[in-house]
Amino acid sequence: MGMMRKWFFFLLAACIGLAAEAQEVRTVNGEKYLVHTVEKGETLFGLSKHFAVPLDALTEANPAAAEGLSIGQVLLIPVKAQSKKELKSAPALANGELLHTVAKKETIYGIARKYGIGPEELRRWNPDLEHGLVVGMVLRIQAAASDAAPPVAVQPAAMDSGKFHWVQAGETLYSLEARFGLESGAIKEANGGLPEGLKAGTYIRIPRAVEPGSAQPADSGVVARPEPGTVLHIAFLLPFSFEGDSLGTVGAEERMGSTTEAAVEFRAGVDLALDTLKANGLNAEVHVFDTGMKPEQWNKLFKSDAIRGMDLYIGPFHRAAIESLVRVSGGTPVVCPVPQSNKVVLGNPTVSKAVSGRADRLKLMARYVAFKHARDNVILLKPDIFAEREIQGLVMRELQEALLPQSGKLRDSLLVVACGRRDVAGVVGKLDPVRPNILVVPSEDVEFITTVVGKFAAMVPKYAITVYGMDAWSSVNTLDVGALVKLNVHVPTSSYIDHASPAVNSFLAAYRERFHNEPGEYAFLGYDAARYFIGALMRFGSGFPKRYAEMRTDGIYLDFRMAHMGPENGWSNSGAMMLEYNGQGLVRAK
Repeated sequence: MGMMRKWFFFLLAACIGLAAEAQEVRTVNGEKYLVHTVEKGETLFGLSKHFAVPLDALTEANPAAAEGLSIGQVLLIPVKAQSKKELKSAPALANGELLHTVAKKETIYGIARKYGIGPEELRRWNPDLEHGLVVGMVLRIQAAASDAAPPVAVQPAAMDSGKFHWVQAGETLYSLEARFGLESGAIKEANGGLPEGLKAGTYIRIPRAVEPGSAQPADSGVVARPEPGTVLHIAFLLPFSFEGDSLGTVGAEERMGSTTEAAVEFRAGVDLALDTLKANGLNAEVHVFDTGMKPEQWNKLFKSDAIRGMDLYIGPFHRAAIESLVRVSGGTPVVCPVPQSNKVVLGNPTVSKAVSGRADRLKLMARYVAFKHARDNVILLKPDIFAEREIQGLVMRELQEALLPQSGKLRDSLLVVACGRRDVAGVVGKLDPVRPNILVVPSEDVEFITTVVGKFAAMVPKYAITVYGMDAWSSVNTLDVGALVKLNVHVPTSSYIDHASPAVNSFLAAYRERFHNEPGEYAFLGYDAARYFIGALMRFGSGFPKRYAEMRTDGIYLDFRMAHMGPENGWSNSGAMMLEYNGQGLVRAK
């Protein structure tokens, strides 16, 4: 390191030290707090390290910080929560970056692990490390890249349309909402739910009130629609290649594994959606990134500057890759565009899942049966299959709850009949020779469903029987399609291509003309995901998840009914549809 560089860091450390000595100290309810005004680029995690205070102590003293930091926000740093041991070696803070002074016996790997980053990142930010680690050297750490804290804690401070208020003794949520012209609950929502209640001597965020006549709710906290001419930056993250390959250098046969083939199809559907969106005014720079299929591939990408500064991320396909992306996305919306369990949105409030899950499909089936068949003889079949107890319990609860409010229902409680994999005699004894019999079969066990279909198809038309099964049935080759039609089998699904739909046929024609090929399901998925989520961004800005209720657009493949999975979680599409087997095949039920 040159003499000038050492002198620069010496002056910088001295200036920071002088600033710390002059820092305001405030006493609230007998407790001392340092007062810190948030600057551009700072993160909650970085401040936690700088002041040697646990994250939960910071958010407890500053409820608004639970929703993210804002430039100009005033934070109270609880002195009693500071670790005296960690404070001695705490990093300095400058322009949102942490400045770590290397101590004896420290290693590159140890320092990187301390801040939740990779050794490669540390070297990239500090080129002088190529000459070795030296005691006293000052290293730059970008706290926003850390994976050692929740996403909101590593999100850099942003501009905020609201303001901050110093709570006085005697003030209440009701009085403050009335004073600032806010709807009931607006302040609580803007401050992480205020789990400790409104406390005098703390700062809270006051969300911007809406002017009379405005369509935006006072408590939405949503960024307004982008101004005309604004260029949106949209990233698609798709698994095109294996490790060591790139889309441009590897041959088609090597790339077209099941996952990469899906990525290529998805991208083709996206291209057609972008044509439609541009015709409707989309002004965007679209960035397509190859995440590969292994952590070492996508993590390398997420550490690069190329991935920063986006308004929307669609992808990756892998749950682990999405969780890695969330750590560096800075609060930008992330869309999981392919089937995943709802676990992908748990603890990830910026993530939206595009395809509904099995639980959503089963809930829809329960509501559908209750609405259409409450007066009929509804029987739930419960085989003794341990692996299916969870879905059996889910359907039992949902169906019972959905039947309760129905007028004219046959019975007050759901009829549940236990049976074996090859023995459904108990169910036969419960059939009604006069009323329609509705058999609800929440099972994917091939042996059992084969027994059910074979046994009850033989009993039609002596008994009127309709069977409700699961979407997996459509892929069981041993089931006789004629028997499925005879039983008018219904199954719930997350997606469906209606070849009688003009919109579907228009998409097919455009795809064939452009790509000289037939689209697979991932092409339809890419088209729908791009149109829906980019359309939401165009209409409502980057805060669009809070406005999902106003998005009524359904796709040509998916139904979109976005539901919030909880205050600490993201959003999941609960949209599903019922299909039925009839003389025309498997079609959408009325």
